[in-house]
Parts: sequence; C-alpha cells; structure tokens
Amino acid sequence: MAIGRKAAEQGTSGSKPFTLWLVMPLLLVTILNPLNSAMLSTALVPIGQAFPGQEEIGGWLVASLYLTAAIAQPVLGSFADRFGARRTLVWATVVLGVGGVAGIIAQDMATLIASRVLIGFGTSSAYPCAVAIIRQRAHRADIEPPARILGWLAAASSVAVAIGPPLGGVVTEWLGWRGVFAINLPLAVIAFVAIWFAVPAHDPAKHGRIRIDWAGIALFTGFMTALVFFLMHLTTRFDALALGLGLAGLAVFIVVERRQTKPFVDVGLIRANLPLTLTYGNHIAFNFVNYCFFYAIPQWSQATLGLSLTASGLMLMPVAVASFVGALLPTRGRSGCAIEILGAVVLVCNAASLFLLSAYPSTVGMLVVSFGFGTSFGILNMSNQQRLLDYAPLDQSGSAAGLLRTSAYIGAMLSAPLVANLLSGGAHAGALKVLAMATLPLSLVPLITVIADIYRGRHSLSAHEREFRKG
Repeated sequence: MAIGRKAAEQGTSGSKPFTLWLVMPLLLVTILNPLNSAMLSTALVPIGQAFPGQEEIGGWLVASLYLTAAIAQPVLGSFADRFGARRTLVWATVVLGVGGVAGIIAQDMATLIASRVLIGFGTSSAYPCAVAIIRQRAHRADIEPPARILGWLAAASSVAVAIGPPLGGVVTEWLGWRGVFAINLPLAVIAFVAIWFAVPAHDPAKHGRIRIDWAGIALFTGFMTALVFFLMHLTTRFDALALGLGLAGLAVFIVVERRQTKPFVDVGLIRANLPLTLTYGNHIAFNFVNYCFFYAIPQWSQATLGLSLTASGLMLMPVAVASFVGALLPTRGRSGCAIEILGAVVLVCNAASLFLLSAYPSTVGMLVVSFGFGTSFGILNMSNQQRLLDYAPLDQSGSAAGLLRTSAYIGAMLSAPLVANLLSGGAHAGALKVLAMATLPLSLVPLITVIADIYRGRHSLSAHEREFRKG
C-alpha cells in the first residue's frame, strides 16, 4: 500500500501534469456507470424469464441504478471536495465489487435490485472525482484544466452507453444474465489497482469542521424514491400516495435547502438562472428519448427480427461510432450553433423514424436509426456540457455539473416504466409505434431550447461570463 501511495504522489511532481498514467484510470472509472446502465438492456429478457410472474423486475432494475446514481453523483462529488477524490474513488470501487458479488449470488428480486443499487453507488463517484482530480492537478501546475481531457471524459461516457448493449449481449450469451453483474467484480479490482497506483494521493485543505447537508440529502433521496415508485406503479395503477409523498417531499426539500448556508442543491441558482434551468430541461428530454431507444431496441430486435442476444446488442454499434464523433465536434461560434441545431433536428428525425421502422422492420433500417441516435446523443451531450460552462457561476460549477448528470438520470428513469410496460409481455407489433408517439413530442424540447438560446444571443455574455470563459 505504501508503494502505491508513493507512486501516486510521484505522479504529481512530474514535468507533465496530465500523462496517460493518470488519464487512463480516470477514463476507466468514468465509463463504468454508463457501461452498467446500458449493458443490462440485452439481459432484461432472460432475467424476466428467470423470474416469472414479476413483470416489473426489468423496470426496477433499470430505475434502481439511475435513482441511486442521480442521488449519489452530487453526494460523492461533495465528498471528493471534502475528503479527497482519491479516497472517495477507492472506497467506491470496493462498493462496486460488493455489488457484483450480490448479483452473482442473487436468488430473488430484492437481492438483484440491491446489487444494482450497490453498483450504481460504486460507479457514481467516477465523473465528479475525475473532474476534481483534473482541476487539482491543473491548479498545482498553474494551468487551466485541459479541454481535451474533459472532452475525452464526455466522449468515453457516450461510447460506453453505446457499446454496453453489444457487450451485454456477448456476456449474457456466454455467461448467462448473471454475467452482466459478475463482470463488475474484475472491473472493480482493476479500477482499484489503477486508482491506487496512478491517482495522486492529495487531500483538499479542510477549514474547520466539515459540514454535510444530511437533511438535504435525506429529503432529496426521499422525494426521488417516492416519485420512482409512482413511475414504476404507473404501468398497472395510478399510485396517488407515492405521487403525493413525492411532491410533498419536493416542497419540503426546496424550503429546507433555501435556508441552508451550504445546501446539497442550490435551488436558488436553478430558480434565478433561466438559461441553466432550460439546459437541465433539455438534458432530461433528450436523455429520455435516447434511453427509450437504448432499452427498447435490443428487446424489440430479439422479438421482432428474431436476432440473438449478441446480434441484438450489435444493432447499437453504430451508436458508438456516431456518439464518439458527435461528442468531439465543436460547440462554439457559428459552426457550433449549426452543429447544435443539427443534433436537435436529427433527434426529432430519429423519433419520427420509429414509425417507419415499426411499419417496415429490417436490420438495415435499425442500423440507420442507430447511427442517427448516436449522432444526436453525442452532439447534444457535449453541447449541454458546454452550456453548463456558459451559464453556471464559476464558484458553483461543481454542484451545477452534478445536477446536469442528475438530469440525465431523471430522463433515463422516466423512460424505464414506459419501456417496461410496452415490452414486458413481449415486443408486440405496435410497441415501436407507441414508443414513437411518446418520444416525438419530447424530442422537440432540445430543438426549441437550442433555437431559443441562439435567438437570445448565447454568445452575448455578461462580463462575468466572458471572464469565466477566458478561464
């Protein structure tokens, strides 16, 4: 252990503050959360067959990871600021390994969901900790955080979402559905070793007693959980109690957080900063549309096109290529505005194309649609991250970034009950048409917000924002 700490510390004193020795482990841990979220899609059918009579298990397995990640990402990000990013990452990989073991031995629905919760928690520290480490290194080297490395993190996450279904298909076909849980055990061991030897052992300066907004975290967890229960029950009944508790919890959360000096979520920032709020809405909408596609298509391909688990996962391979390229396209200047509009228009076309695919199902058509979804996902994901830098105050960039990730998980959670309801009894002929009807209206939200943002004069920034962009 001492050797690992010494090696990590030596990495901070080299002439190059950002080497592959440091960056590669950060990229590795960053892909684990989106990889796990996407990898499950091709295993939902065999899991449903293993637990007959529990039609909601697929939706709960999807939603449980997103609910956990939506809460844990900002929480663990704050822990990284207070206790050190490396320490937070190390403990999170241990939790990830425990989650993998729980999935291997699970014999009932409750244990399987608990495994997903542990996996969600264990992978949620990666992105906020990676950003914190990059900023610490840049500060000590007296340079700005390299944009290319932050771009790699975004591109890696986009590609992980895309390659998850094909990888999940291969793992499920060779190892069974438990393989998508078991794979986290070796990944956790590799991540632990990589972090220990490569990530600098640097603790942030602590001034006085560390304060954590436990009340805010508890209230946030409570109302999010209640709303997820409402969404999960929506396929069979209208759960007024869960909805009422969720809305009441949200109201109490807002009141409590507005009175906190260091709140878990700065609701005042969301209320006062309309462009930032619209960015969150944009992120929720496009993630909802994309995750409906990610989770529905592998199952639909198996049932309608008669494809194997591996082949159904490979139907999403074009997403990997397109999302990687889209995430690296510029989002500044006139060309950046044109690319943003392109990404939003392609998303609308993607949703509309599901009508055509429903009427004329084919493997070629599926590949074309997959390429379109990958293009919009990569462009809009990177565009919204850039909008965050434009509109979030400099001293609250960390909490604002955490909320952006939470917005993505909210979109994914909203998609889970819809996909579970449509495909729980098999992918019937009209399932894709209903999915198109649900996603097409929401696909217009990013297009509207992008056009409104350009009309508002996105690049006519205030003096504070221009100073922020220079940094």
